[in-house]
Amino acid sequence: MTIPLKDSKSPDAPSALARLDQLKSQLNLTPSSMSLQAPKDMAAERAAADFNIEALARFWAGGDRKYELTNRAYDIIKNDPELVLQSPKNFLEISREEMREFTMGQIYRLVQIYLGGQYDKDLAYEIFRTANIYNESFSMRFFVHDSLFRNVVNMLGNKEQADRYNDDIDNFRILGCFAMTATHTVVISQTVINGKNVGLNWFVVQLREKASGKMMPNVVFGDIGSKVGHQGVDNGWIQFRQLRIPRSNMLAKWVSLDRDGTYHPAPNPAVMYATLIPERLGLLTVTTQMISQALTIATRYGVVRRQGPKNQQIMDYQSHYVKLIPAISFMYMMQSASTDILENFNVLTSGGKIEDPIVYLNHMGEMHAVSASIKGLSGWYASDILETCRRCCGGHAYSAYNAIGHITNDWGVMTTGGGDNVVLLQQAARMLLYRLEQKLEFDEFPELKFKSSSHYIGDAKRLLALKQWNITDIGLCQRDPSLIEEALNAILVKRLNSINDSLKKGASHNDLLLESVRVAELHCATYIFSVNVTKFGLPQAPADIEKSVYAIMQRLTILWGLHTLHTYGDQGFKEGFLTPQQIKDVEKLYLEVNKSLRTQVIGLTDAWAFPDFVLKAPIAKYDGDIYQTYFETLLTAPNSTGIPSYHERYIKPLTERTAKN
Repeated sequence: MTIPLKDSKSPDAPSALARLDQLKSQLNLTPSSMSLQAPKDMAAERAAADFNIEALARFWAGGDRKYELTNRAYDIIKNDPELVLQSPKNFLEISREEMREFTMGQIYRLVQIYLGGQYDKDLAYEIFRTANIYNESFSMRFFVHDSLFRNVVNMLGNKEQADRYNDDIDNFRILGCFAMTATHTVVISQTVINGKNVGLNWFVVQLREKASGKMMPNVVFGDIGSKVGHQGVDNGWIQFRQLRIPRSNMLAKWVSLDRDGTYHPAPNPAVMYATLIPERLGLLTVTTQMISQALTIATRYGVVRRQGPKNQQIMDYQSHYVKLIPAISFMYMMQSASTDILENFNVLTSGGKIEDPIVYLNHMGEMHAVSASIKGLSGWYASDILETCRRCCGGHAYSAYNAIGHITNDWGVMTTGGGDNVVLLQQAARMLLYRLEQKLEFDEFPELKFKSSSHYIGDAKRLLALKQWNITDIGLCQRDPSLIEEALNAILVKRLNSINDSLKKGASHNDLLLESVRVAELHCATYIFSVNVTKFGLPQAPADIEKSVYAIMQRLTILWGLHTLHTYGDQGFKEGFLTPQQIKDVEKLYLEVNKSLRTQVIGLTDAWAFPDFVLKAPIAKYDGDIYQTYFETLLTAPNSTGIPSYHERYIKPLTERTAKN
C-alpha cells in the first residue's frame, strides 16, 4: 500500500529542513524574551502540582498496564508514515483527497497490524486506539464499522445472523457502515408486507461487490463531497431501486417473517431503536478524546502567554481559569462515569442475557434516558468549551496550525449526529416525568440490575416534603459532597413535579419544552456527579488509588457539583428551595474552589498524556517552547515568505501608477 504523502525520510524532507535553516539565517531570527521565559513558566506550573502527575496519568489511562501499553503504542505509531503524517507534510493542511486516502491507508495498515500477529492482542488494540486519537476521521470511520454496524447486528439479529456476520466483521472481510458507503450497511426501513405497512425493521444490505468494489445491482450511491469537518470520512447518499434482498437479511432477534408472509412484530416498537443508544454513548469517548486535546492546548498556552500591566500569565485572570477549570473537571467526571455507564449498557447486550422483553424495555428506557441526556449535555457544553478554548488562545487559535479550529470542525457533527439535542433531552425528560408519576400515584419504580440514573425518584415523596435546603454554611459542601447531591436530587424532583402539574392543568409538552430540556440537562449533570461522589466521596482513599490522585479527584468532584448547582441554581430558586443568599454563597464557594485549583491546571492536563505529535499545535508544546516552534511551523508553510505569485498581475499595476497632478 503506497500513500502519496511525504514522510520524514522522503527526498523532500532534508531540503525542507535545509530551507527552514536558510530562512532563519536570512531573516536573522533570534529568540525573543517571551520565547526564553515560556519554558520556565511551563516548568514552574508543572512543579506546582499537589499530586503525582504520573500516578494520575496511570489512573486516567485505566491502570499501569493500560498506561504502559498506550505509551508503547504512541511510540510505535509516531514514526509510521501510514499511521502518522510525517514532516514536512502538515496534517492540518492536507487536501480532502489526501485526507481520504490517508485515513483509508490507516485502516489498511492497522488491519495488517491487528491480524498480522506482530504484536499481542492488547497492544494491537492500543495501537488502534492511539491512531484513533491522532485522526478523528479514522475514529469516525472505524467506529461506524466496529460499533454501530456490529451493534445493530448483535442487538437486533438472532444468533444465526450474529454468527454469520461477526467473523467477517472482526476480520474486516466486510466493511460495515450505518447507511454510508462501504461494502455492507444496516438500514432501518418502513416495511410493507402484502400491501400492509408493518412498521420499521432493520436489514443488512450489501452495497458493493467485495472483490471489485463495484455497486451491487439496483443500488446507487455516491459521496456527498466536502464537509466542514471529518474530511477523511466518506459520507455518502444511497438509493435503492427495487432492490431484492434475502428474507434472512431482516434482523430477527425481536421480529420474524415466515416464508408465507406472516409477520411477527416486536413486543414493543421501542426495542427497534436500542441500537441508537451506543452511538450516543460513543460520545463519552469522543468528548474526552477531542475536547481534552483542545483544553490541553488552551491551558498550556494560558500559562506561558503573558499580558497585562504587570505582564502576568493570562491563566491568572479569573475570566480565564474559571472558564477552563470546570471544563477540565468535566473531562475527569465524564471519564470516571463512563466506566459505570458502559458496564450498565453491557446488561442490554450479550453480557446481560436479558430475554424477557419487559425487563429488557425497563433497562432500555433507563439507558435511553442516560444516553439521550448525556448526548445533549455533553454536546452543548463541549461546544461551549471549544469556543472558550479558542477565545483563550486569542488570534493563535484562528490559525489552522494550532489545531483548535480543526477540532471544532470535527466536533460539529457531534451536536447533531445520534439525534438532535433538544429532541433527545425532551425524550429523557418524558421518561423522568413518567417515572415520577408512577412513583407518586402507584408507588412503582422498576428494579434494575444496576443503579438507575433516576434513583432519586424512588425517594420522591421525602424530597418533595423538603421545603428548603437546610444548609446555611455552604462551606460544609466542600467537605461533604453528599450535601450537594441531596440538594440537586430535591431540585430535580420538585421541577419534574411542577412540570407534571402544569401538564395536568392543560399545558402541552411543547409549552414546557425549554423547561423540560433544562431539567434533563440537570438530571445528566447530577447523575455524573453522583457516580463520582460514590467513587470519591469517602474520607480516605481506598487501597487501590494513590492518595494524591484520590485527593485531586475529590476536589474535582466537589468542583463539578458546585458547577452544577451554580449553573442550574435557577431551577432551585424557581421552586423556593434555594434562597438568594444560598445562591450567592454557592457562587462564592464555586469561585474559591476554582481559584484553589488554578495552579493544578498543567498537572491535570499533563495527565491526559497527549504527545506533541497528537496535539499538532505548536502553542501546546510540552516543554513550553511555543513561540520558536510556532514560528518555524509558519516558515515551513507554503509560500510563507517571498513575493506573492500575483504581484505582477495585481499589485504592481496599482503601486506603479503615475500620480495625477
